[in-house]
Amino acid sequence: MRNSVTSIKRRKKLSAITVAPYLFIAPAIIYIFCVTIVPILMALPISFTDWSAYTPERNFVAFENYKRLFADAEFGKSLLVTSKFLLFVPLVMLAGLGAASLLNTSVKGIKFFRVVFYAPVITSTVAAAVLFEWFYQPAFGLFNSILRNIGLEGIGWVTDASTAVLSVMIFKIWKGFGVSMLIYLAGLQDVPGEVKEAASIDGATGWQAFKYITFPLLRPAHIYLLITNVITVFMIFQETYMFKGPLASTDTVVNYIYEKGFSGEMGYACAMSFVLFLIVLVFTLVQKKVTKMDLM
Repeated sequence: MRNSVTSIKRRKKLSAITVAPYLFIAPAIIYIFCVTIVPILMALPISFTDWSAYTPERNFVAFENYKRLFADAEFGKSLLVTSKFLLFVPLVMLAGLGAASLLNTSVKGIKFFRVVFYAPVITSTVAAAVLFEWFYQPAFGLFNSILRNIGLEGIGWVTDASTAVLSVMIFKIWKGFGVSMLIYLAGLQDVPGEVKEAASIDGATGWQAFKYITFPLLRPAHIYLLITNVITVFMIFQETYMFKGPLASTDTVVNYIYEKGFSGEMGYACAMSFVLFLIVLVFTLVQKKVTKMDLM
């Protein structure tokens, strides 16, 4: 009798242990399903219609929306603008690696500086953009004031089509390098101390140890950040919406999709969304293939 009672208790305990993880992830699964999966399933059939989002009529147009993309010069221009932001990827990774190298120490109070460096990531994009609008102001902005004080001419920043993309990129690097810093910091702290000590005994300088030992050992972090940052570039919207340059100089694909969708061409916007998804998918698969080959 005791054995049977004990067996039942164990089963209940095992059942509770098995169910518990699913209960913890249930809110996230429900959120992803409602906010991501359901809209995707709804958008696919809409992409084959001429629905304007302001009228209930949905006329089936087959692949006309997708054919229209190949003749749309504005869509091609938005792809070109988006490709310019790919420069953001190596720059934000370099900034993150530099910050992580500086903060990879056990000096007293270092945790405070880690929080300070990471703070821009959790800062509201809109609030930070308002601040940077003052920095970028051509007449009395902070950046141009600094340039004039050192004897240089001011720059148009966002108001100049030639520097608008650069201005957005500077803001995005400042806003997002904390993520790269965190990933690289975890990787640096995972490098075995014995390896560094052996390099030091063999007479390697600090730069040589970093170049031939530390940097290669950070390869998993490089790959992860490369893939995620490329996806981030293709998804860029908030920054380019807040810092809108002249002559559509900062209008990315997502900006163009937003413009078309909310101007009434929802079917066309959905078609562009799926084309963008395919572009990101191809980039991701190619990156994974290349990095796997590199690892071999």
